[in-house]
Amino acid sequence: MSFSQQARQHLERVVLPFWLDNGIDDQFGGFFTAFDNRGRSRLSTDKFTWSQGRFVWLLARAARLARAGQIEADPDELLSFATAGAEFLITHAVLADGTTRFVVGRDGGRPESSGQPDRSIYADWFVVMGLYELARETSESRWIDAATPVLNRSQEDHLSGTAPTPPYKVPKGHHAFGPRLILTNTLLVAAQAAAALGYQEEQTRQQLRSALEEMLSHRQPDGTFSEMPGPDKRSLVSRHRVPGHAIEANWIALESLDFLEDSRSRLPLLESLTASCELGWDPEYGGLLRYTDSSGPVKPSGREFGTDYEKLVAETWSSKLWWVHSEASAATAIAKARHNYEPAGKWFEKIWHYTLDTFPAGSEGEEWVQIRDRNGDPLDRVVALPVKDPFHIIRNLMQMVELEQFD
Repeated sequence: MSFSQQARQHLERVVLPFWLDNGIDDQFGGFFTAFDNRGRSRLSTDKFTWSQGRFVWLLARAARLARAGQIEADPDELLSFATAGAEFLITHAVLADGTTRFVVGRDGGRPESSGQPDRSIYADWFVVMGLYELARETSESRWIDAATPVLNRSQEDHLSGTAPTPPYKVPKGHHAFGPRLILTNTLLVAAQAAAALGYQEEQTRQQLRSALEEMLSHRQPDGTFSEMPGPDKRSLVSRHRVPGHAIEANWIALESLDFLEDSRSRLPLLESLTASCELGWDPEYGGLLRYTDSSGPVKPSGREFGTDYEKLVAETWSSKLWWVHSEASAATAIAKARHNYEPAGKWFEKIWHYTLDTFPAGSEGEEWVQIRDRNGDPLDRVVALPVKDPFHIIRNLMQMVELEQFD
């Protein structure tokens, strides 16, 4: 069975059924994502805007694949769920000032959980991504009308340095790669949707160009990407790397360059992809580490200043996360199939086999056990948000299904 067939089968038989059966709130709209790591228990009915926007995006994109016959699903049903989710977001999460609420309760009111931040720029951008993707699939401009104020406000705050970045606070004096990565992804989705609908997208294209260059400025001479460069290059924050972010950024950059019809060579990015895989690969247990040192796949080291982020890096560097591996599987498959980059094909084989051997829950739970320790055993703790998020798995499996023509 080819890898694209494997991806389609896994998508149709394991991942989509779990989320369509358990994630859709038919009463209020929006989606349930607050499940435990094993997918056996729903822990809350809170709706985190971050995951809600992502869910709208993935349903709209899945509808497109279903309509093209690339996956077996009902496109009209998928769009119905996506539309209800988008309506929920616009009604309850998007505020008049162009920001979004971080979390709401099941009916859009007060959430069950306490102590959550008011806003995250990531939530804003995932709402924008969801609404633009839905507009592209439905040809309804109202979704772009709703997304535009959020996109404008979020970009202003990002450029002014005032954008909040929960769940992780960027240590003072450092420039974070994460927001630049997600903004580039958001603008790529927006520009692609505008182009598909025949809208004037030159402003969005220019914004995408600028965001892409900002993201690529983190590329280092060794091909890896610095996560949070700062004034003290010997500090732990400056030295640490996030291989998953770097790998995800590579396919986003490649797709952005293609969309923008940029003539520059793709080879440096392709080399960065394999460099990031090499940096992240655990030589002892296999799989990709969550965090590494700039020197190699070891625990990050360097001068520390007692920040919460440093504690997070030190405590969780060796964990194995679902999204890192699904992104790496898709990115290396894209590099091999679309760009004929042979070294990526070798990495794909290694990462894809590890991913399928490690993350699908099997007898340990439902869907994927998304968070595992260095050995690959379930690690039942919160990463980023107290949710079990379907976004990366479904997105990356769909990307691999779309590569069938190259398989």
